[in-house]
Amino acid sequence: MGNNRWDEVYDVVVVGSGGGALTAALLASHGGASVLVVEKDTYIGGTTAVSGGDMWIPNSRHVRDRDSREDAIAYVHRLSDGRECDPSLVEVYVDTAPEALEYLEEHTGLDTEPHIGLDDYYSVIGDRIPGVRPFPRSVSIKPYPAGPELGEELARKINKGPWVPPVEVSFPESRRGGIDAAELEKREKEVWRAKGGGLIAALLKGLVDAGVEVRTETPAVGLVTDDDAAVVGVEVGGTGGERRIGARKGVVLACGGFEWNAEMVQTFIGYEVKPMTPWANTGDGHLMAMEAGAKLGSMTTFFSYGVVYEPWEKGRDGNPLPQMIMGLGPGSIIVNQQGNRFMHGGYTYNDFSHPFNSFDQRNPGFTNKPPAWIVFGSRHFETGIMGSKPGIELNLTGPDGQEPPEWLAEAGSVAELAEKIGIAPEALAATVDRYNTYAEKGEDPDWADPLQTHVLTGPDSVTIEPVLGPRYGAIQQWPGTIGTNGGLRIDADGRALGNRVPIIDGLYAAGNTSASVLGATYPGGGGCIGPSVTMGYRAGRHVATRPSRPID
Repeated sequence: MGNNRWDEVYDVVVVGSGGGALTAALLASHGGASVLVVEKDTYIGGTTAVSGGDMWIPNSRHVRDRDSREDAIAYVHRLSDGRECDPSLVEVYVDTAPEALEYLEEHTGLDTEPHIGLDDYYSVIGDRIPGVRPFPRSVSIKPYPAGPELGEELARKINKGPWVPPVEVSFPESRRGGIDAAELEKREKEVWRAKGGGLIAALLKGLVDAGVEVRTETPAVGLVTDDDAAVVGVEVGGTGGERRIGARKGVVLACGGFEWNAEMVQTFIGYEVKPMTPWANTGDGHLMAMEAGAKLGSMTTFFSYGVVYEPWEKGRDGNPLPQMIMGLGPGSIIVNQQGNRFMHGGYTYNDFSHPFNSFDQRNPGFTNKPPAWIVFGSRHFETGIMGSKPGIELNLTGPDGQEPPEWLAEAGSVAELAEKIGIAPEALAATVDRYNTYAEKGEDPDWADPLQTHVLTGPDSVTIEPVLGPRYGAIQQWPGTIGTNGGLRIDADGRALGNRVPIIDGLYAAGNTSASVLGATYPGGGGCIGPSVTMGYRAGRHVATRPSRPID
């Protein structure tokens, strides 16, 4: 297959194995192209596989009778305000997403349903935002029998994360509460995959059926360009050694964001955020594309969530395990390092981290820089601090007698607690006293707006409770990320825009390697994966139609 210049040659090389990458590979293959997928990680699926797997798809077959193209476009334009994205791509997305979903359902084993109970996120404030819908435009993935369809070995290569409940049950199934123990045991034994893993499994089966190889532990390390600056191949490393792989039609970069690259995070985002994604998201695609002259967009933004560390449980890397938690709910408050409240934990998760980067004009500087502290009272010692893990109590020694980490503190008074966490005692005491004065009356004038309610719990009122002792505790609250959403600027077909040329010949992007077509907005559940899959669909379809280039 190779020649003096190449070790291997394909029509299309796709870098990455998340939802956007595998969709691009599938469409390119169905279009008649020979395709290779290369993945840096040991596991398949990228960020998609460890996520909830939802896709925000307005006007899909599930809601078409209640939705409209015009309203969906108006909704996104209102939220994005034309920032960080090409407004014309919003229309491209809204028009294409339902088509992409139906294509994948028809040509793979993918099966979806509405995510019941998960309305558009900003529907909690009513119809003040045009086009918002009080029903789910978010589409959930039904569990997929990965083991029976792919074989156990390949099924187990689909990544799983510790953040989304690992039980192979869909979100709608969880809400309906209808899965019995026997069915769960069967799914576990047969290696089913649900949520993001279910999406990846269905796409992977489509690629297996099409004869497309997904080669893991094969990081792309550079793009190969010709004398005209067109991208004609990829250099890869990994267990198979250094190889040059030619691409007669094009290369699709869909290899995740840059949240695990501390230098890029500091350069573009400006403050520390804790990733809840696979370690392989180190901006490789961004760096390779910049070297090839690609234009970037939305680089200062990211998909947000709050992070609280599990005191005793460790992740795969041996470090404390981050949990997707935004405050601890009633009976707790979030304060900055000056002891002042600066946010409420119940905002939509994509908005949660923004206050950490705000400049305080009254006390000049970035006084809300992370970490913040969640301050709570006796109630949380009794019921457990980890809202996502009921029954786990805050014990001041670990299961093996370990000392508590420095980011967890207990005290007999608010003043003592403040001393332990490095906050002026009088400042924290004043904040807690003010909050308690109003909370005793069921009021919170500092943060009393409709978005107090966590979007995943519905629009019911949040119970306001004071922070009461005699035990007081504090745990660090960090801004977290479920992926950066800035990258290569693309056109309607996923082609990379260039700084010196309008289009970089042979280079495409999708997923978190591209600048999101929705900009910095997150209109509902699946606001990341929906655009990833949709633009992967368009990129794969387009690259397959290109004539083969002489690249020898």
